[in-house]
Amino acid sequence: MGFAILWIMLFHLRVPTDLAVIDFIRSVGYGGVDIFLFLSGFGLYFSMSRKNFEIKKYYRSRFFRIVPEYWVVIGIVFLAQMDFSARAFYLLVCKATTLGYWIGYRDESWFISCILFLYAIYPIYFKLFKKYGIKASFHFIGAGFSLMLIYALTCILYYNNKNYGGFIILTYARIPIFFIGAIFGHWAKDGCRIELSKKLKIAGLTAAFIASIILILFQTYFFYALQTCSLAYIPYIIITPVLCILLAIFFDKYKTIDKIFTVFGLMSLELYLCHIFIYKLFFDFIDFLDKDSSNILTMLISFFAAYILYIVNKKVLTRRTNIRIRP
Repeated sequence: MGFAILWIMLFHLRVPTDLAVIDFIRSVGYGGVDIFLFLSGFGLYFSMSRKNFEIKKYYRSRFFRIVPEYWVVIGIVFLAQMDFSARAFYLLVCKATTLGYWIGYRDESWFISCILFLYAIYPIYFKLFKKYGIKASFHFIGAGFSLMLIYALTCILYYNNKNYGGFIILTYARIPIFFIGAIFGHWAKDGCRIELSKKLKIAGLTAAFIASIILILFQTYFFYALQTCSLAYIPYIIITPVLCILLAIFFDKYKTIDKIFTVFGLMSLELYLCHIFIYKLFFDFIDFLDKDSSNILTMLISFFAAYILYIVNKKVLTRRTNIRIRP
């Protein structure tokens, strides 16, 4: 989670570094979202497999882990923008309820709408999984692929490859990886013995390597054409599980680095919320600084604001709900 949020923040930087490797890594930083969703699907399987699991507590914990902080941030942003027109209030309601995202408004906080939707349908998936086994996972993954392809074909054939759905394509493109994470959660939680044989390791790394080559080709030659129809995100469906396993091995080996990234992981939601809105509010208004300094300043403000929000959530919001919320 810590690696993913830092990668996303790097992706949002607007100034190239003039270092080809760093700039490419930055340009594909949207893959951090795929890591988030993979790990979310993975972790929810563990959560719902507990003996004392209650559906009411599940929805309550998910709601209070995300929504209060989200409302606090969008409320502060609304006041800071000093626009109290009827349309501004309407957009605030659309944003607060996440309905605006689903009816086509461009929304920097699209991930909140996406993850709340996936959290909402996960119990349905889990119930079907327990009844029908891993076949249920493939049905949900297949449904995600179908949405991607239908949307892509509609954009290409009917709208001349123009995206009229706004940020909603970012959800369509990530449904498969979320439920792939759930499959990995099942393998880990239910004690499935998967021996990482030499052949399996070679196959996994080869598939990830080929997907990475495709990602490079997409990014270099076809990104804007494929991004508008949601197909630019396909390589991460293969890359993400392998990357997460490699990161797990790396962090397990280097404990000091693991502890540092764990701190960022615990505040990943707060960093995401503060980061996207601080960039929206401040970046274009820091005229007295060069672009590099502006990036550094907004990053520092994001980290400070995220820490404050994390403390507020831990000391005030969580306590008010009278439940223990996992980060």
